[in-house]
Amino acid sequence: MKTISLVFDYNFKKQEDSGRVWAKTGYKNKNFIFEYSAASFATFIDKNPDRIHIVDTDDPDLLVDKLKKYKVNLNNLDIRDSTELINKWTSHHYCFWPLLKHFQHHALNSKESVVKLDNDLTSLKSINSLEGFEGILAWKFERNVKNGRSYWGEKYVCQKALGTDDFLQYNTGVLGVSKNHLTIVDDFLKTTEKLINIDASSVIRFRNDPEKRSKIYATSDQTSVNYVFHKYNLNIKETCDVFNHHCYAIDAKKDCIKQAEYLLR
Repeated sequence: MKTISLVFDYNFKKQEDSGRVWAKTGYKNKNFIFEYSAASFATFIDKNPDRIHIVDTDDPDLLVDKLKKYKVNLNNLDIRDSTELINKWTSHHYCFWPLLKHFQHHALNSKESVVKLDNDLTSLKSINSLEGFEGILAWKFERNVKNGRSYWGEKYVCQKALGTDDFLQYNTGVLGVSKNHLTIVDDFLKTTEKLINIDASSVIRFRNDPEKRSKIYATSDQTSVNYVFHKYNLNIKETCDVFNHHCYAIDAKKDCIKQAEYLLR
């Protein structure tokens, strides 16, 4: 089982254009992104001392500098300078396209299952309990898409692009695909392209910014991945007992840093 993560400097204009109008407030700047990423990876190393974890980044030196404040063995972290690949992936207009391309990159010709871990997770225990999983790993169940709020735009784009909004949505802060199902990864990208090509500006509204409009549903990649799970009727295992995902509040990334304080030198 291969575990992978991605951390890079975000384009906040592209984030906003992709529906994340709060991006600058939540992610703040490059230094902060690498700060909470290092905290996340430190907890993973701590709970998984015998596992090599691959991290693709556009600034290895900054990431290592942030990691040095923690009492963890960095030899277990395979930090790769993937600037060229990341630049290629981020040339796409959708801000989360790099996440999909990153997974596809590692899934291609892989002879083992692939598990993508977001850079805002806190590891609660060893991931060894997930070895040999069959089907899909996700962080946790959220809702049926059809039960979401209309002003998000998610239901609208699914109805238009997929012909249905009746399927289950799991948070993919953890996303694992077992080795015998890795061929579905191409479907993740194809389905995402269908969703982001639907102009949802007629329905998308933001409570804190009523005049703001967005054509793209913000997490079309996650919705697309879940539709593919539904399409192939795959078994999904939640991992919220193994990881905490800091994603449901503007200042949630600060909690990612806070939960790694026990590892500070």
